[in-house]
Amino acid sequence: MKAFRDADVFDDDRGSLLALELAEVPFPVRRVFVVTGRSGGSDRGDHVVPCSEAIVLLSGSASFRATLSSTGEEVEARLDRRGQRLHLERGDHVSYRLADERSAILVLAEEPFEADR
Repeated sequence: MKAFRDADVFDDDRGSLLALELAEVPFPVRRVFVVTGRSGGSDRGDHVVPCSEAIVLLSGSASFRATLSSTGEEVEARLDRRGQRLHLERGDHVSYRLADERSAILVLAEEPFEADR
């Protein structure tokens, strides 16, 4: 699990814009999905990542724990600023907690979903 350059966030009196340049994602994006929390928080993941994934915090906060497939090292990261990003590699084991119903992450995946994986 690696942090990389945050997405650009622009705030003004009209609202907020979060921009992500796909050319900065270190793999071709084949699938995009959003995960949101619920009141009281929610635990998610607890699985091996089937392909490279870039995770972008859209709102709220999220705490991540991963065991890296390349080294076996356990690492932790907290995202608490919109636009913060993490990169997971195929084979990393990830668990995460979305703090509450205002928390949401965008996941960019290198491969499409396969139900039998």
